[in-house]
Amino acid sequence: MRQFATVVCIVTILSLITACSIFRPANQSQPPMTTAAALWQYITTEDLYTEWEPFGDTEGLLQGAPPHGPKIKIYPNRLANESVYTAKENSIIVMENYDKNGTTLLTINLMQKRSGYAPSAGNWFWATYEPDGTVIEEGRIKSCVECHVSMAFDDYTFIHQW
Repeated sequence: MRQFATVVCIVTILSLITACSIFRPANQSQPPMTTAAALWQYITTEDLYTEWEPFGDTEGLLQGAPPHGPKIKIYPNRLANESVYTAKENSIIVMENYDKNGTTLLTINLMQKRSGYAPSAGNWFWATYEPDGTVIEEGRIKSCVECHVSMAFDDYTFIHQW
Protein backbone atom coordinates (compact mmCIF):
# COMPACT_ATOMS: atom_id res chain seq x y z
CA MET A 1 0.00 0.00 0.00
CA ARG A 2 2.85 2.37 0.85
CA GLN A 3 4.47 1.76 -2.56
CA PHE A 4 1.18 2.43 -4.29
CA ALA A 5 0.81 5.78 -2.47
CA THR A 6 4.38 6.70 -3.41
CA VAL A 7 3.76 5.85 -7.06
CA VAL A 8 0.52 7.89 -7.05
CA CYS A 9 2.37 10.87 -5.55
CA ILE A 10 5.16 10.64 -8.11
CA VAL A 11 2.72 10.34 -11.01
CA THR A 12 0.71 13.30 -9.69
CA ILE A 13 3.80 15.47 -9.35
CA LEU A 14 5.01 14.56 -12.83
CA SER A 15 1.54 15.30 -14.23
CA LEU A 16 1.51 18.73 -12.60
CA ILE A 17 4.99 19.53 -13.92
CA THR A 18 3.96 18.45 -17.42
CA ALA A 19 0.71 20.43 -17.27
CA CYS A 20 2.54 23.56 -16.14
CA SER A 21 5.04 23.31 -18.97
CA ILE A 22 2.29 22.73 -21.55
CA PHE A 23 0.27 25.77 -20.46
CA ARG A 24 3.23 28.10 -19.99
CA PRO A 25 3.05 31.07 -22.37
CA ALA A 26 5.31 30.64 -25.39
CA ASN A 27 7.15 33.89 -24.75
CA GLN A 28 8.81 33.57 -21.36
CA SER A 29 11.24 36.44 -21.71
CA GLN A 30 10.60 39.51 -19.60
CA PRO A 31 10.97 43.07 -20.84
CA PRO A 32 14.26 44.60 -19.77
CA MET A 33 14.18 47.35 -17.17
CA THR A 34 17.35 49.05 -18.30
CA THR A 35 17.57 51.38 -21.29
CA ALA A 36 15.25 52.58 -24.01
CA ALA A 37 17.52 50.88 -26.56
CA ALA A 38 17.14 47.52 -24.78
CA LEU A 39 13.37 47.98 -24.65
CA TRP A 40 13.28 48.79 -28.37
CA GLN A 41 15.18 45.60 -29.11
CA TYR A 42 12.72 43.63 -26.96
CA ILE A 43 9.51 45.09 -28.45
CA THR A 44 10.71 44.75 -32.03
CA THR A 45 12.33 41.30 -31.95
CA GLU A 46 11.24 39.24 -28.93
CA ASP A 47 7.67 40.39 -28.26
CA LEU A 48 6.50 42.40 -31.28
CA TYR A 49 4.46 45.32 -30.01
CA THR A 50 2.51 45.56 -33.27
CA GLU A 51 1.01 42.15 -32.46
CA TRP A 52 -0.23 43.13 -28.99
CA GLU A 53 -4.00 43.21 -28.46
CA PRO A 54 -5.31 46.78 -28.16
CA PHE A 55 -7.41 48.07 -25.30
CA GLY A 56 -11.06 47.62 -26.22
CA ASP A 57 -11.62 51.35 -26.67
CA THR A 58 -8.36 52.17 -28.48
CA GLU A 59 -8.39 50.01 -31.58
CA GLY A 60 -7.02 51.32 -34.85
CA LEU A 61 -5.95 54.80 -35.82
CA LEU A 62 -7.22 57.39 -33.33
CA GLN A 63 -7.37 61.16 -33.19
CA GLY A 64 -4.27 62.38 -31.36
CA ALA A 65 -3.40 65.56 -29.52
CA PRO A 66 -0.19 67.52 -28.94
CA PRO A 67 2.53 66.77 -28.05
CA HIS A 68 1.73 63.51 -29.82
CA GLY A 69 0.84 63.15 -33.48
CA PRO A 70 -2.47 64.23 -35.02
CA LYS A 71 -3.19 60.50 -35.45
CA ILE A 72 -2.04 57.77 -33.06
CA LYS A 73 -2.12 53.99 -32.53
CA ILE A 74 -1.85 52.53 -29.04
CA TYR A 75 -0.41 49.10 -28.23
CA PRO A 76 -0.48 47.74 -24.64
CA ASN A 77 1.42 44.59 -23.76
CA ARG A 78 -0.48 41.75 -22.09
CA LEU A 79 0.26 43.01 -18.56
CA ALA A 80 -0.96 46.52 -19.37
CA ASN A 81 -4.06 45.14 -21.07
CA GLU A 82 -4.90 43.02 -18.03
CA SER A 83 -4.43 45.93 -15.61
CA VAL A 84 -7.62 47.63 -14.55
CA TYR A 85 -6.90 50.91 -12.75
CA THR A 86 -3.23 50.58 -11.90
CA ALA A 87 -0.77 49.05 -14.32
CA LYS A 88 1.16 46.02 -13.16
CA GLU A 89 4.94 46.13 -12.99
CA ASN A 90 6.47 45.64 -16.45
CA SER A 91 3.34 46.90 -18.19
CA ILE A 92 4.32 48.57 -21.44
CA ILE A 93 2.25 50.95 -23.52
CA VAL A 94 3.51 51.96 -26.96
CA MET A 95 2.03 54.86 -28.93
CA GLU A 96 2.80 55.41 -32.58
CA ASN A 97 2.44 59.06 -33.64
CA TYR A 98 1.36 59.73 -37.23
CA ASP A 99 0.86 62.77 -39.43
CA LYS A 100 -2.63 64.20 -40.00
CA ASN A 101 -3.28 61.72 -42.84
CA GLY A 102 -2.27 58.77 -40.70
CA THR A 103 0.23 57.62 -43.31
CA THR A 104 3.62 58.83 -42.08
CA LEU A 105 4.99 57.54 -38.78
CA LEU A 106 6.55 60.51 -36.97
CA THR A 107 7.73 59.14 -33.61
CA ILE A 108 7.04 56.33 -31.17
CA ASN A 109 6.48 56.79 -27.44
CA LEU A 110 6.78 54.10 -24.79
CA MET A 111 5.81 53.90 -21.13
CA GLN A 112 6.99 51.05 -18.90
CA LYS A 113 5.84 50.53 -15.30
CA ARG A 114 8.83 49.98 -12.98
CA SER A 115 8.42 49.33 -9.28
CA GLY A 116 9.98 52.16 -7.26
CA TYR A 117 11.33 53.90 -10.37
CA ALA A 118 9.67 57.31 -10.03
CA PRO A 119 6.99 57.30 -7.31
CA SER A 120 6.03 60.94 -7.97
CA ALA A 121 5.27 60.00 -11.59
CA GLY A 122 3.45 56.71 -11.07
CA ASN A 123 6.67 54.69 -11.44
CA TRP A 124 6.65 55.07 -15.21
CA PHE A 125 9.77 55.05 -17.40
CA TRP A 126 9.28 56.99 -20.65
CA ALA A 127 11.05 56.75 -23.99
CA THR A 128 10.66 58.50 -27.34
CA TYR A 129 12.03 56.97 -30.53
CA GLU A 130 12.49 57.86 -34.17
CA PRO A 131 10.58 55.43 -36.45
CA ASP A 132 13.82 53.46 -36.95
CA GLY A 133 14.25 52.94 -33.19
CA THR A 134 16.81 55.65 -32.55
CA VAL A 135 16.32 56.88 -29.00
CA ILE A 136 15.38 60.56 -28.84
CA GLU A 137 14.84 60.77 -25.09
CA GLU A 138 14.40 58.36 -22.18
CA GLY A 139 13.85 58.08 -18.45
CA ARG A 140 11.97 60.58 -16.33
CA ILE A 141 11.27 62.84 -19.30
CA LYS A 142 10.27 66.20 -17.82
CA SER A 143 7.62 67.03 -20.42
CA CYS A 144 6.03 63.59 -20.06
CA VAL A 145 5.99 63.74 -16.26
CA GLU A 146 4.62 67.30 -16.19
CA CYS A 147 1.75 66.39 -18.51
CA HIS A 148 0.93 62.95 -17.16
CA VAL A 149 0.87 64.08 -13.51
CA SER A 150 -2.53 65.61 -14.31
CA MET A 151 -3.79 62.04 -14.77
CA ALA A 152 -2.48 60.69 -11.45
CA PHE A 153 -6.01 59.47 -10.67
CA ASP A 154 -5.82 57.20 -13.75
CA ASP A 155 -2.30 55.85 -13.11
CA TYR A 156 -0.73 58.71 -15.05
CA THR A 157 -2.16 57.54 -18.38
CA PHE A 158 -4.43 59.22 -20.90
CA ILE A 159 -5.15 55.91 -22.60
CA HIS A 160 -8.92 55.92 -22.35
CA GLN A 161 -9.15 59.67 -22.97
CA TRP A 162 -8.48 59.38 -26.70
